[in-house]
Amino acid sequence: MSIKEHILDVAESLFNELGYTAVGVDLIRDQAQVSKTSMYRHFGSKNNLIEAVLARRHQYFETQLTPIFASAASVDERLDALLDWHFAWFRSKNFKGCMFMHALAEFKSQDDALAKQALQHKAWLKLLLLSLFEPADTRRAVKTEAILTFLEGMIVRAEFGQITEHEEAYRLSIKALVK
Repeated sequence: MSIKEHILDVAESLFNELGYTAVGVDLIRDQAQVSKTSMYRHFGSKNNLIEAVLARRHQYFETQLTPIFASAASVDERLDALLDWHFAWFRSKNFKGCMFMHALAEFKSQDDALAKQALQHKAWLKLLLLSLFEPADTRRAVKTEAILTFLEGMIVRAEFGQITEHEEAYRLSIKALVK
């Protein structure tokens, strides 16, 4: 693994666990066991490092979620696969919520580039969800918005640890949204 990838791994873990503003460059440097010079050589600034972490995180989501929609035959199967993926994410030891939601919350009034990056990820997700439905479905935009809102709510509920025991209720509810 390259030094750059190692720094990204450490920074992503710390940002995910503690938040962006709570994590300083010195903590990342110490945890990664690299020099500050090396960090700045690779990223230039803390904000550039956050941008790189979010870009890599987006790529991970894209790589994980896009095949779900290609492999399932029906809307119900795609929704089940989407929920399966989310519930597995919620149960993972490193789930601490959505790093894009957190970035928007922390930077929307401080850093337009980081806020824009978070919003672009959500716009991509909305377009992906739109592909659940046939173009001829006149209600596909409404259904997509409902599913996106539902998923965002699930993520927040999962942060509070109150979701995985109610998986069946969430499955029934999300399918009811697209009827």
